[in-house]
Amino acid sequence: MVVSLIAAGGGVFVGFNVAFDPYGLYHDTRGRRLTVYGDPRVAKYLLNVRYVPDNFNAILIGSSMSANWDMTGVEKLRFYNESLDGGNVVEDKAVVEPALSKPGITVAALIVHPYFTHSHDFETVRLEPSLRSSALGSENLLNAYKDIVRVRLRRAHQLNDYAGTEQFETVPPQLNPTLRRMMRPGTPFEVDPIALAAYRDVVAELRAHHVRMIFIVPPVFEDLLRAQQTAFQDYAQLIEANMASQDLLIDFTSEEFADFRKNRANFGDGIHLFKNSAAVVVSRINARINDWIAQGRLPR
Repeated sequence: MVVSLIAAGGGVFVGFNVAFDPYGLYHDTRGRRLTVYGDPRVAKYLLNVRYVPDNFNAILIGSSMSANWDMTGVEKLRFYNESLDGGNVVEDKAVVEPALSKPGITVAALIVHPYFTHSHDFETVRLEPSLRSSALGSENLLNAYKDIVRVRLRRAHQLNDYAGTEQFETVPPQLNPTLRRMMRPGTPFEVDPIALAAYRDVVAELRAHHVRMIFIVPPVFEDLLRAQQTAFQDYAQLIEANMASQDLLIDFTSEEFADFRKNRANFGDGIHLFKNSAAVVVSRINARINDWIAQGRLPR
């Protein structure tokens, strides 16, 4: 009798989770606006199974420096921001692979920054197909429901919107310890070989799925950039070796964007942008994408 009651209760819980479907795994997601609840890495991984390829045709692959870039400001492509706060390319590779297994994604923007390849560790849990069962019942799912309740009762802020953009409550005023080590003047950037291999694998997978690529070098406050000019140039050459003639590039460390970089008010710690400054960056990306579409270099 007890076993039957437990089984029945478990069945009701699973049925509720399937009906509520916070990650869009069990019902048609087209036209829905699903947001990130629970562990953001797990949530974005699960959202990429159906929701992202069903509703977006472009993705931004990056770390925390691009996490608050609201890519809905791009007019002629529907971008989902895959960036993970504190994330590395190994994590982001795992997040985007489910979306690439379905048709839908035609353009990918990849961030070019040494932080993205400094480590290959998964910050919370390993992102793999077995996580899909967690949407039927898990500690992460319970935490997601708690987040939903707190947001709806206005006891917490919604940290991510339907397009994956993170809403920073505060922009860090100082570099974190990892970035502080990286930005020490005259220090070459350390590149994790496993992370670099994962970056190359991402590029290869995107090519295999006929996804057009835009490499984006994000802005860095001018004083930090000058102090590590050689290291940034060496790193850019390392990544650009993976580019092909059809790939596109937006380099916010070039002379074209010097005025933006010289304005300290655009940056919190010199790497992460304030919301209004991020909007300026997205507007520049949008203008460049509009030109490329008009030239036939990107699909509409």
